[in-house]
Amino acid sequence: MTNKEVVTAFLTSYRRHDCEGMYDCLDPQVEFRDLAFESITGAYVRAMWRWFCQPTETRKDPIDVPGFEIVKSEGDRVLAEYWVRYSPSPGRTVNYVIRSEFTLRAGKIVRQIDEPVISNLELARMAKGFPACLLALTPAFKPGLRKKMLTQLEELTNATIPKAAAAS
Repeated sequence: MTNKEVVTAFLTSYRRHDCEGMYDCLDPQVEFRDLAFESITGAYVRAMWRWFCQPTETRKDPIDVPGFEIVKSEGDRVLAEYWVRYSPSPGRTVNYVIRSEFTLRAGKIVRQIDEPVISNLELARMAKGFPACLLALTPAFKPGLRKKMLTQLEELTNATIPKAAAAS
């Protein structure tokens, strides 16, 4: 498969909530970075995708991925955008586009860096409403979000996240 086909298979599997299909596209030591997870690798990345593909106590449905688009494929990098929609709590819907840069080696994704196409403030407004969303403007927002997400991921995996990821 070409790198573009690998990323297409990965995002198609995500749309279907097919973790095994996603895992087939990932290098065992894949690295993932985004707003909530500064840098996680390997089993923690796979656990994160499993978590997003299943209902949770606070999210009754898996994260919906209504669509995606491969924007550019050049060499070992593929740029894509995908749409996510979920309800973090009753009455709240988060709906936005993520710009994602994939790096591939030997037909596997070795790094994925995600960035929302909206501001932290807008993302927080959808998730928490006003005035709670104003916390996104504070210096403590990213570290607080990361700590919360890492704690939830640790609970899911029954493992301790490496200190480097938790300290970011």
